[in-house]
Amino acid sequence: MAAGHSNYSVAVRCRPDGPWQQLLPGVLLLKSGQPTRRQRLKAAVLYAGPEAQITGIESLRAHGMHAFDADDLHMLIPSNRRLSSRDYVRVERTSRMPRARNIRGISFAPPYRAAVDAARNLRDPGEQRAVLYAPMEAGLCTIDQVRAEIDAGAQRGTAALRAMLDEVLPPPLANTVPHSWAKRLLSDAPLPAPEWNVPLHTNSGEPLGVADAWWDTVGLAWDFGNQYDTLTRRRHEAFSRAGVMVVRTDVAELRGNADRVVLALARGYYKAANRPRPAVHVIG
Repeated sequence: MAAGHSNYSVAVRCRPDGPWQQLLPGVLLLKSGQPTRRQRLKAAVLYAGPEAQITGIESLRAHGMHAFDADDLHMLIPSNRRLSSRDYVRVERTSRMPRARNIRGISFAPPYRAAVDAARNLRDPGEQRAVLYAPMEAGLCTIDQVRAEIDAGAQRGTAALRAMLDEVLPPPLANTVPHSWAKRLLSDAPLPAPEWNVPLHTNSGEPLGVADAWWDTVGLAWDFGNQYDTLTRRRHEAFSRAGVMVVRTDVAELRGNADRVVLALARGYYKAANRPRPAVHVIG
């Protein structure tokens, strides 16, 4: 309108054979043909307003989990707003707007909120479980964050999700989250792939402990447990007595300082490779 178009001019251009199309009320795509996924996302944000966030499946996709797909687009808006769901956009009012993640100029709900929002709107338990655990297994959030989100949010549709979080998974999910972060970190590192969760013994059969990651050819162990407790200290002492070199990384550093962690591992690998391999072996 500000550019000089009348309602009639816009309507004519948005006819089925016209050069424009209306994606949502008040939102035009100035071209014909099928809109791209990103154009649909941008149109939804324009429709829902600057405070809105995309949650659910599309937020999980934006965070790198492309295995999931959905027909509609789930939007969060503040509870004091009045806006109806339209076409492919499903609007949900909430008094608990999370802190948004800006990804390529579009606001998305954080992974733990997106997973809960998506899972509670599914009916198939297998799909619910897959969506709920996906960001945790990818190292994008913790099981405690997901549980806190379920406890703090609307209770509708969450009973099954609570039960799923109490399941005993092999291995326990609380241990797989740091491992997921570690695997993602090493995917771009200039190091060979290690073995994971490796029980080590001396050649005489004495158990030493389990290395979170293990480079067998050079005898390097990587430990990235949640805390440096008595058991961890004793394991490190056993490794040291057996000649195993250990690189220790705390979880905060693993999550927030990838370059420093990779440098420490590379230095550890170099030092381990330039000395005799320790007399230890792996119990599979």
